[in-house]
Amino acid sequence: MAKEREMLSFDKIYTNLDAEKMMKGFIPEDMDDKWFIYFENRWLYFHRSWTGHCIFKLKLDCSPTGARVMETWVTRNQLHYKSSGSEDELSMLSALIDNLLLRN
Repeated sequence: MAKEREMLSFDKIYTNLDAEKMMKGFIPEDMDDKWFIYFENRWLYFHRSWTGHCIFKLKLDCSPTGARVMETWVTRNQLHYKSSGSEDELSMLSALIDNLLLRN
């Protein structure tokens, strides 16, 4: 992730089943898939598939009672990502998790 970044307040707790799905990530299969998402060392990384730029990352703390999001970051590098505001970013992050990782 770029040095220009900002912490977001994304206070979420997921079930262990949902956390397992999230940790599998998302690999783009065709040009319409705009995201590449992977899990490594407790961090879930959200990259734009065409450019490879990391836009979001969130840290998961897994326990027997579920997975809590401990930290969430968004890039503020204007060459990588044009921000539409924190509220829109939180909505986008929720949608990415729901639609690509959890398939809800």
